[in-house]
Parts: sequence; C-alpha cells; structure tokens
Amino acid sequence: MVKVQKGFTLIELMIVIAIIGILAAVAVPQYSQYTKRAKFSEVKMAVSPIKSAVELCYQRNSGATASCNVTGGAVGTLSPVTGPVLTRAASAALVNTVTLQDDGSGNPRIDATPNAIEGFVAADVYTTIAIVTPILGENTITDWTEQATGACANGYC
Repeated sequence: MVKVQKGFTLIELMIVIAIIGILAAVAVPQYSQYTKRAKFSEVKMAVSPIKSAVELCYQRNSGATASCNVTGGAVGTLSPVTGPVLTRAASAALVNTVTLQDDGSGNPRIDATPNAIEGFVAADVYTTIAIVTPILGENTITDWTEQATGACANGYC
C-alpha cells in the first residue's frame, strides 16, 4: 500500500514567505505616503472658504482686483476675507496659519502652513494661486493652480 503525503514542503513555504515579504516591502511605503496625503487634505480644505470668498468678491465687484485682492500685504477694501476669516480657516488641528496675499503679479495667492505634527514640518506649505482671466472686459478667476513647492513637491497634493 502506497502512503500519500499531505501538506506543504519546506521550499513551498519559503516561496510563499518570500512573496509576502516582497509585497510588504512595496506596500508599506506606499501606504505611509497614502495616509500622509489623506491627512494633508485637512490643510488643503482650509483654503476652500478663502478661495470661495475671493471668487465671490471678484464676481460682485466686476473683477476689481484692487478691491478684492491684496496689495502690499493688506486685504482689499471690499474683500470679505478679513483677519478673523483667516483665523477661522486655520482652526483645524493640522493647520497652523492661512494667509492671503498678492503673488507679485496681482493674482490672489493663498498659503496654508501645517502644524509640525503627524510627520509634517513648517516647510510643507500648501500654496495655490488664482488664474485671473479677463472675460468681456472684467477680470474673472477661472481656476486655481497649486504650486509645485513645499507640500506639493513632497507628494501631498
């Protein structure tokens, strides 16, 4: 009578362990980056009300950039974005500051700096700049562009 062997050989078990090890070596760094991007979304969301307020000001004031934008570090006279609005936008646990300023060419620029927690540093600043386009003689914000520095250069955007 022939005895039938049951179970796995040592080599088969070693191959399975090697495959699991390779998958873990690839998956763990990817998962770490994924979780950091997910946490950084809190910083990105902090600029949303500021973006909306600036866009609304442009619509209400026929694209009067001097009234809605910032010039010389001061918020325009008709802009709904004031100090308390910026402070409220920075009230999330991961957000340290949110600022609105001129990008140097007259376009609104919003910077959000994270707190130095969860593996983030102060240099991981999220910057977005409005693309202002003249349409029918009035300046209109057509889009916002993220800058490829700070947080975006680290892959959090």
